[in-house]
Amino acid sequence: MTTSDTQLHTGPARLPYRSAQAGLVTSAAAAAALALLDLFTSVPQHDRLADAADYAFTADGFPLVLGMLAAVAAVHSLHGGRDGRLGSVALILTTVGMVGFLPPLAVSLVSGDAESLGPVYLLSMLVSLIGLVVFAAGLLRARVLRWWAGPSLAIGWVVGGPVGEDGPLGFRGSALLLAAACLAVAFAVSRRRSALAADS
Repeated sequence: MTTSDTQLHTGPARLPYRSAQAGLVTSAAAAAALALLDLFTSVPQHDRLADAADYAFTADGFPLVLGMLAAVAAVHSLHGGRDGRLGSVALILTTVGMVGFLPPLAVSLVSGDAESLGPVYLLSMLVSLIGLVVFAAGLLRARVLRWWAGPSLAIGWVVGGPVGEDGPLGFRGSALLLAAACLAVAFAVSRRRSALAADS
């Protein structure tokens, strides 16, 4: 075990582990809620938020994107610089992408217009996906978590992310795949922390 690993496991430095797990579990719960809304409510064929399910679907985007942002930032911290420039670029892109979702979501809830702020939402989806792909590459380089952790989040995001069943590869209830990916990576973070505890 390296000195940086020991430092990450002790004292206040345990925070990145907890933050990563909290962010991933939050995103998993939000993705599961998104899937349930997909599966058990009618799909709106309009650009207006017409009922409680439409508003719930939109509001669910906040914990989904903020949880993922917290998770990526925390895992980047766990890497301790071993992800190099890839990690820094991934964090910047993911932050821009995730934060970009917030204004359209907020304006949609206030105005009732699902298309508020035009292309901002779609641009945020694109930037956040690029960020997660770069994050996956940085995670592979850092070798802190299992190799599949980054790719599973990126794939889960494009299949079951904020666009839900309307995404390019999405289908009804596909957000369950994102929820499963988040929980799997949260478990990998927990295993990593336990392994460091056993070695210390």
